[in-house]
Amino acid sequence: MRPIAKDTVHKLCSGQVIVDLATSAKELLENSLDAGATSIDIKMRDSGVTSITVTDNGHGIPPENYPTLCRKHWTSKITSFEDLDGVTTFGFRGEALSSLCAVASVTIVTATRESAPMGMSLEYDHNGELVGSTAVARERGTTVVVSGLFARWPVRLADLKKNARREYTRLVSLVEQYSIISDVRLCLSNQTRGQPVVAVRTPPQSDRLTRLLSVFGAHVRPHLVRFEYQAEDFSLEGHVSRPEGGRGGSDKQYFFVNGRPCDLPRPKKLVNEVFRGYCPNRYPVFAIAIVVKGSVDVNLTPDKREILIRCEELVLRGLKEALVSVLEPDESAFSVAGVSAGSVNGSAGVKRQSSLMCEELVPPPPATMKPRLSEPAREAVPPPQVSSTKKRPSETASKPPTTASKPPTTVSKPPAATSAPKKMGTVVIGSCRNRVQNDTHDWKSVADRLRIKQARMKAKLEDSQLRDLDPMPAMTEGGLSVTDPEEASSALSRLIHKTDFQRMRVLGQFNHGFIIALLDCDLYIIDQHASDEKYNFEQLQQRAQISSQPLIHPAVLELGVVDEAVAIECRDKLEKNGFFVDVDEDAVPGQRLRLKSQPVIDKTVFDQKDLMELVAQLCVDPVGVPRCERARRVFASRACRKSTMIGDPLSKTRMRDIVGHLGDLDHPWNCPHGRPTLRHLHRLEKVDL
Repeated sequence: MRPIAKDTVHKLCSGQVIVDLATSAKELLENSLDAGATSIDIKMRDSGVTSITVTDNGHGIPPENYPTLCRKHWTSKITSFEDLDGVTTFGFRGEALSSLCAVASVTIVTATRESAPMGMSLEYDHNGELVGSTAVARERGTTVVVSGLFARWPVRLADLKKNARREYTRLVSLVEQYSIISDVRLCLSNQTRGQPVVAVRTPPQSDRLTRLLSVFGAHVRPHLVRFEYQAEDFSLEGHVSRPEGGRGGSDKQYFFVNGRPCDLPRPKKLVNEVFRGYCPNRYPVFAIAIVVKGSVDVNLTPDKREILIRCEELVLRGLKEALVSVLEPDESAFSVAGVSAGSVNGSAGVKRQSSLMCEELVPPPPATMKPRLSEPAREAVPPPQVSSTKKRPSETASKPPTTASKPPTTVSKPPAATSAPKKMGTVVIGSCRNRVQNDTHDWKSVADRLRIKQARMKAKLEDSQLRDLDPMPAMTEGGLSVTDPEEASSALSRLIHKTDFQRMRVLGQFNHGFIIALLDCDLYIIDQHASDEKYNFEQLQQRAQISSQPLIHPAVLELGVVDEAVAIECRDKLEKNGFFVDVDEDAVPGQRLRLKSQPVIDKTVFDQKDLMELVAQLCVDPVGVPRCERARRVFASRACRKSTMIGDPLSKTRMRDIVGHLGDLDHPWNCPHGRPTLRHLHRLEKVDL
């Protein structure tokens, strides 16, 4: 064994601290904040490929620190390991400037209050040693110029040049987080050609909501709600969007611990789970600040983004309580026949999950029928009051009961036609409509037979002393549960691979609705409608040409800077969804896009809300062509109508085609409405077919 050379160690360690454009600018930004700056300007040339310049009006650097400023592990923040418990600055390890010197060329111009208006321009080599100094004019503060980033690292330099716009977008998102939590004037600009374009600008000493709106966009303001939570060891304060203001992606979710932007996986998962209880298909927009009085460990990763909180369980409990308190009242009111139930007797109503619209329960009588009174008109009994758990008894006790203006009515059914021909009826199965014969069945005899079967099975289980087993073991064989489609989908993906569909042997059709197939020794039942529907759905997703309707006057899109940059970069994917936009380079950042035309599918006109959803999806995953939720519903409905229905007899060739198509799908386990496409029936001990 031999020791690694000092220069090699320096390069290896620096490569772990400065990994991309975002971390390079982040380290300089944090140094400016630690220096007490109230105004910080970050200027990029060619998205940071040429140079990065960070200028602040902080305390400046004293002359005695010039020689050691960029040396490894020289710092004024801490003197011993025990000081980490009370560290309040962003940096403390003395690695940032030294690592930047290793991966780029660094020049620093600085002046203190005593030396201003004269400052010093300092040049450092790649080892962090001072090689030259020149007196220059400079007000109090510091300017750091980093040029030739990753010039000595060919692989990283090639990646930076190739993905310069994407790296710059990530930097904008990172700077936005610091602009939310810091009350300084912060400006980020990029100059590629002509005048520099400002991406982030926050006014000094502005309130938290103003800074949030500059990041999230003004359209989020009506949907943001503020909350606070106080405990003995910690406190919470933040803003979260209401369910109606949810977003298609999870990219606008920020946590701050003791003023430091960070990644907290467990609290983030908790917030999303609570929000999904009120809005299953969307993600919340939030910025939550956590102040912990006890100790936290910020020395977990080089970028200090991961933080260990000693009282994390208490924080999670308090966070959940605070979120429920602000989200539940909005979900407690619902409208019944045009009257808000939340306003009746002071009641807040019930959650949407458990509420039904009145029209669904009591359809209006047909025009050809006259309602028949079930009894003489009298004062109606007031409807049952529904309320949340926070209803105050004094409110309901102080208000008199409400009386209905009309007596209750019941609609008599018309006499059934005895000679009417048999018609095709519609049966709804898992949100899919299938045309079947409207035959009449003797349901009493069916129920009797089921009771007899159930009694026999119970007796058999008692005789074998297996009372605790599932009464339908064949349906759960293979780890699949009939009652849980998501669990069944996950288990199926473990049992069989998509390539196995080509090896399946089609045995026949069951009840004109299901295909029985054999894979090795495993017997499967395949839903012919759900399988064909999923194939048609994915074909529409990939190949559908969406027509676009031009607008008389282009509409200005008010987006966040990051969303706008992503939309400009992915204009081709927006056009495939029918949204055509123009870019006004001279406009203010966040208002540079002009919507020229919007998509139309089956007389359904899409709007800017659908465009925002697409942009949010592209922020999370820029690969592939996303579809908004409304387009998915239209495609699902169209695929359902053109697919093989339950009740259609199929030939052996057609059944093989349906089964074979499943192997070509991205996700063949469920139809677009969530209905499983196949189930495991039984594992045969011997196959002789």
